[in-house]
Parts: sequence; structure tokens; C-alpha cells
Amino acid sequence: MKNGTIAAIVLAAGRSSRMGRHKLLLPLGGRPIVSYAVEAACASSADPVCVVLGYQAPEVEAALPSGRYRIGVNPNFASGMASSLRVGLETLMTLAGPRLGAVILLADQPLVSSGLINRLLVSAIASPEAIIAATYGGQRSTPVYFPHALFQELLQITGDEGGRSVIARHPDLLKLEPIEEHPRGLDVDREEEYEQLLAQWDHYSTKPG
Repeated sequence: MKNGTIAAIVLAAGRSSRMGRHKLLLPLGGRPIVSYAVEAACASSADPVCVVLGYQAPEVEAALPSGRYRIGVNPNFASGMASSLRVGLETLMTLAGPRLGAVILLADQPLVSSGLINRLLVSAIASPEAIIAATYGGQRSTPVYFPHALFQELLQITGDEGGRSVIARHPDLLKLEPIEEHPRGLDVDREEEYEQLLAQWDHYSTKPG
């Protein structure tokens, strides 16, 4: 496939079991954490944007900013991230238009900016058949771009993974996009990470990237 758009899928369906409260609804800069990844995806060049909800879906949907996204709801969110990725891909596949691929984002990474997403998109346009993953401090993380040719494989994965096994099967396709500032990839899984995020927020919320 030579032509088409690159979609963004924001996974926002998890239970936050490690924190004992819904991390995506925690306040950050006067807004819920979930709002930032969705806003960044909508402000990027990705098209279309799909947001996958699950745990406390009505509350999370109410916390979303306005934007150009489509919502998919995963009733099986407790089975792990793979089921949410499947819902995102299935939602995407109902929409018209050819796709080069999709960038997968996690809603608990509020420091991932539209500029960072666009860096992956530029790399994806240059190498549309590759898998392109952001790295922070040398560690592979998300967002990750997957080409359209791997969608069927992504639909088959199970458990609590977002494409790790697909990447492992295609090491020859993997390209890394280094992000210089390690905290950009911070995800909020534990209370100490939330506290770290709050401490860094003033610095990163006013810094382009």
C-alpha cells in the first residue's frame, strides 16, 4: 500500500489495579491525566484518531477533551491490553480510507506530545512497512507505529501486551526513534510515578516537544 493515512489509537481502557484508584482520572495541571494523550493525538497529523475505553468508561469519556476522535469500548478490558488494541483496530477498520498503518499510544503517558507523535509519523511515512518505536534513555517504549500489513497479526494477540510479540517476530522491521528526554516516556502505573509526574509537570508542560 503506497498511499493512505496513519491512524492513532489511544488505549484508555485499563483498570489501574496497581494504584487502587483510576489513574487516568487523577488531576494533572487542572485536568484529568487521560486528556493529554488524547489531545496530543488529535493535535498531531494522525488521521483518524480512535480512543479505546473500558474500565469506568462513562467516567473516562466524560473526562475526555473535545476533539476529532472516534470512541471504541472494550467490554473485555479485564483480559488485558491486547483486547483493547483489538477494539481499536476494529474501530479503525470501520472507517473509510486506506491506511499506511497506526500509531499506538497509552493514555497514561501525558508527557507524549503532538510533536513527538509527529516525529514517529515522519519516520513512518519514510518507511511505511517498518515498525517504529519511541525510545527513552535507550529503552524501547511507546508510542509505536505498526504498518497495515501487520494489523491481522495484532488482531490475533492475547493477554496483557500491546504488540510486543509481533515486534519479536519481526526484528528485521524494527526501527527506533530516540527521544532525548527520558521523562517524556513516563507512564503512571504507581503512586511514586504520579508524584514524580506532578513534580516535573511545570517543567514539561511549558516545554515544546
